Amino acid sequence: MSAFITDDGVEVFDRPLGEQPRSASGRGGYRPGAGQKPKGYVKPQESVDYDKAKARKEAANAAMAEIELEVKTGRYGDRAAFRQASATALSSLVQTLRSIPDNIERKLGVSPEVAQSVGELIDAALDDLADEFEMMTAAPANADA
Repeated sequence: MSAFITDDGVEVFDRPLGEQPRSASGRGGYRPGAGQKPKGYVKPQESVDYDKAKARKEAANAAMAEIELEVKTGRYGDRAAFRQASATALSSLVQTLRSIPDNIERKLGVSPEVAQSVGELIDAALDDLADEFEMMTAAPANADA
């Protein structure tokens, strides 16, 4: 593309009719629909939907980044690790509680009947605890709704 200046100082570009000017780098220049929109312009619904989806994605990415930060700083822990540690602690507690009847019979000299009654009370309490934990982990009744 070449340019020349007329006698009255107007710069004229020599290019085919309808071709739009481009910058020297090959980028930029005129693009249909670019720039400030006219007064009263209404975005097409597809553009509005795309902007909403993009905003939801960015919000989800931000939430995931916050959770990842909380995990890395130690404020949140891995669910599987928490479950494993809880199961280990509860198993240890149950084993200790179930050994109480034998220990009081052997160390304190109580009768086997009393030790058995204590064992039954401990087993009932552990059954109640198991029911409570089961209610915490069970799916809600309206999960299918």
